[in-house]
Amino acid sequence: MTRPPARPAKRGSHYLWLCLSASIVTLLGFSFTYFGPLLAGEYPAVSPTVHLHGWSFFAWYLLLPFQAGLIAAGRLRLHRAAGYASIALAAVMTFTGMVVIGVQMESAQQPDGSPFWKFLGPAIFITLVLFVVFYALALLFRKKRDVHKRLILLASTAALGAAGFRVLGRAIGFGPMAGVGGILLPNLIVVAAILIEWRRGEGVHPIYRWGLPLSVFVEGSVIVATPTAAGQILSTSLAWLGAMLAPLY
Repeated sequence: MTRPPARPAKRGSHYLWLCLSASIVTLLGFSFTYFGPLLAGEYPAVSPTVHLHGWSFFAWYLLLPFQAGLIAAGRLRLHRAAGYASIALAAVMTFTGMVVIGVQMESAQQPDGSPFWKFLGPAIFITLVLFVVFYALALLFRKKRDVHKRLILLASTAALGAAGFRVLGRAIGFGPMAGVGGILLPNLIVVAAILIEWRRGEGVHPIYRWGLPLSVFVEGSVIVATPTAAGQILSTSLAWLGAMLAPLY
């Protein structure tokens, strides 16, 4: 397929809109099951860790387009300063995410445990791992702007599974298919980034060339492998971790 000629456009202007789309998915998804019930006083009593995880997650996705906007406006120094907040939020998201996932997996191992967590718990865990990997690489390559921003976008879509599940669940019902779709469909944001850049004559950036297939392969493989013996080892390990972290829940 022949690549179309490049079109004159503000370099990187589409990146802000892609980041905004990830933030919109987050706001929309959690408005159904968290913010709405919380504001209505109908949200069940849960551990402060759950609230800390939810709010740190939401704050990170608010900061995401703000950071992209700072770059678009040429405010590089402020962008770097705000990056420290991004690191702190990512650390809280990861730690509290491990607590929540572990405890839910430990509960799912019981005879009356949640079928949803038995089926998708390992895949939810792997999206958190992908987020950490892509985000760590983004920090490592923070001085290479073209690499850094694409790794941030990959990290952002990897962590969208929970929000994606809630959006899709609202449309088709909160079942396994919504869970699988919620994990896999956020990768379409990266597909959109690739198509936009290709349309502009920029080709497919190497970060997307390996990052997108890696995300889809890892997420899909864990979903498929969960019922197998290898998948059960991961489930049991997560349940063990949950038992260890339960006092923090």
